Amino acid sequence: MRHLILAGAALLALSSVAFAADISYEPPAPVAPAAPTGFDWNGFYAGVHGGYGWGSGTKDADFLDSLSGGLFGVQAGYNYQVSNPWLVGFETDIAYSGLSDSVGDTALDLNWIGSTTGRIGFTYDKWLFYGKGGVAYGNLEAKQAGLGNDSQWAIGWTAGAGVEYGFTKNLTGRLEYDYVDLGKKTVFEGTPAQSEVGATSNAVKAGLNYKF
Repeated sequence: MRHLILAGAALLALSSVAFAADISYEPPAPVAPAAPTGFDWNGFYAGVHGGYGWGSGTKDADFLDSLSGGLFGVQAGYNYQVSNPWLVGFETDIAYSGLSDSVGDTALDLNWIGSTTGRIGFTYDKWLFYGKGGVAYGNLEAKQAGLGNDSQWAIGWTAGAGVEYGFTKNLTGRLEYDYVDLGKKTVFEGTPAQSEVGATSNAVKAGLNYKF
């Protein structure tokens, strides 16, 4: 009988311990997933672009009113996010240009076009909306029957705007519009055909950048 009493007491004690353990046990709280971080626009980048340009050129009294052609070039720059969502930066680019026009025995080609600009942008995660402005430069080549050709580098100004999207943390794509005014340069100086040439152009460009 005593053995039965002791066994019952032991069983009761074990049941009490198990019950107390069940009460005190708390399963671990589920770990919340890390909040996604915003896209990082900061740093250097470089890339390529292509597009189409159109505009007008002047050669004294002859008006060349349909400059047009393709563009293909490269760009490099730096972005700095001063505070969310604002970004500032700078960029330089150079492109081979097929913009040209001719009237009679006179022709004008815009062989190269480039710019160095400042940028200010508004970011929304993987989107960047920006405006730009600065110095533009280009190679103007005038052609005249009997005299050959004369090319000059001209310097003017540019302004534009665009939108850029981050495909991955390193690869972005963009669509951009630019207006360029290269002013005027003297060609065939010292000859009977001496004249002032100039060009203005509009361009729509698409490009890809790699962020370092």
